[in-house]
Amino acid sequence: MDIFKSIRENKLVEGVAAMQNLVKTTGNLMSLISDNKVSNSVREMLKGLRTILTEKPNITSVNHFINHFLLQIDPENQPIVIKELLEVFHERWKNVDRKTAEIAQLNYDFNQKKIVLFAQDEAVIAMIEAMHIKQMNFNLTQILSKVDKLGKEQARKIANIGVKLTAIDDSNMAKYIKEADIIVIGCDIVMHDVFIAKIGTQSLCSIANFYQKPVFVLADTRKILNKKYFPQSVVDTFIGRNKTAQTTIWKDAPDNVMVIDSFLEEIPNNLITKFVFEKEAYTPNELTEQVDKVLVSKFF
Repeated sequence: MDIFKSIRENKLVEGVAAMQNLVKTTGNLMSLISDNKVSNSVREMLKGLRTILTEKPNITSVNHFINHFLLQIDPENQPIVIKELLEVFHERWKNVDRKTAEIAQLNYDFNQKKIVLFAQDEAVIAMIEAMHIKQMNFNLTQILSKVDKLGKEQARKIANIGVKLTAIDDSNMAKYIKEADIIVIGCDIVMHDVFIAKIGTQSLCSIANFYQKPVFVLADTRKILNKKYFPQSVVDTFIGRNKTAQTTIWKDAPDNVMVIDSFLEEIPNNLITKFVFEKEAYTPNELTEQVDKVLVSKFF
């Protein structure tokens, strides 16, 4: 069976060059499924691409998938076809974190404020760096969990900029959120009614709502995912539900105890004050309309 036949015949594919590039790129990616050098996580994403090619094979869904696919992978030790895609991808999206940081500052006055951070996001770090360059005065608290490598990495990067901050265990976050002026976080994926972020984000947002503290989510339009384009099996590959925590949560748990952990979770958008992207910020209600309008960068 010609897996690309339905793409070539689809009306959404406009222009011979676009069609040729689409078939070439997806064909190269699909060939990696049997490559034993490809990691399991990349192989699962490639299987998701195959599902799209058979169930919803149009240029919009394939382009959307490849953009999200490239957001999720580490460029180290990848096959050449992925490295080449990443080079184009990074060139096209360079400085997007700074642009998102600028929009955040246009929507909130961070000067003289107590700011709580969680997990890691390059746009958040770019915002803090810009505020530091402007010699703004602010107080930073980074929430960490005991197995939180991302939060520690963000705190380390901010400290290396020359900004002082306080790091706290997530069991103390209610106290610091109560005393804060605003909470700023990143995310992995934004959808119509929910967004995907590091586990613990929903607890943080719920506490912030209880104390009526604004919560800003910094992202960019690459992270907007319209589920209309994707089978649920493909959405699940983005979310990456990982529930193997025997070594990180409780190494010597008794046989009758099942230890479960998830790295990411879905959080209702209505817990957020504003979603901040590289060109504009939206309330949850405004965002619902934008998800249908915004398309990520096109490769084809």
